[in-house]
Amino acid sequence: MAASPPLDTSPDTSATSDLERRVMATVMTSETRGVPPWLCAVKVAQCCGNEESDSPAFPNADLAAIMVSNLCFSHNTPYMWKLLEQSMATKLVYPLHVLALLTSRVIQNRREQPQAYRLYLELMRQYAVSFSLLDAGPHKEKITKSIDDTLQLSNTYRFENWDLGMAVVLFLVSAISSLLDCVLQDWGSLVASQCQLVNEGPQSMDVDVNSNLSNNKSKHVELLRQNHAFAALEFLENMCSSKYVKVSLRLVHLNMYA
Repeated sequence: MAASPPLDTSPDTSATSDLERRVMATVMTSETRGVPPWLCAVKVAQCCGNEESDSPAFPNADLAAIMVSNLCFSHNTPYMWKLLEQSMATKLVYPLHVLALLTSRVIQNRREQPQAYRLYLELMRQYAVSFSLLDAGPHKEKITKSIDDTLQLSNTYRFENWDLGMAVVLFLVSAISSLLDCVLQDWGSLVASQCQLVNEGPQSMDVDVNSNLSNNKSKHVELLRQNHAFAALEFLENMCSSKYVKVSLRLVHLNMYA
């Protein structure tokens, strides 16, 4: 059996773990007491102030990683999603960084976590092409590295001169490719399911309550998959109609054949 990797006890890791404990304690207390997500976001920002100084720099890369890692899926609650969206809107976290972290976790679990996938697509619709490259703040290099490490963009596309602008462009390319794959896979499953129902031929008239419940659940799951496929296609249509995205894709195409 391979030996387990040594525990990272570096100061950065220790500080991040301490920040995570404070942030999640604040979130869970606020959720229990019914504190509005916007007010919880203020309290979370204050937790980051205890991390470095009285006036921490935002967007905060560690905060984004903490929120997404707990959201996927140990604390996957509507409140946590609202808090994440509030944090993105107020620039506590960099929207593109959050979307990259969600992409690496939600897409592969979309069938087990259909609601998370739906909310992910909604965040993509709101923020994927609406952010500014100049808003990453003083943590820009750390955010850029995290995006690259999360999605393995530099390894996939073999670019050497790496910066936030390139991360944005290649994230868009990667997101379009991943969501197209999702649509094809989900519709392939739907077609296979429909073919199976046709090939089964006439069914027995005997009523089985458990069987009916199972069939209803399966139909609900298939309906969710179908809705997700349409939602992903709608997002892709809107995304590809953006002039910014068109220019970005054109630049990637030209660099591929340069």
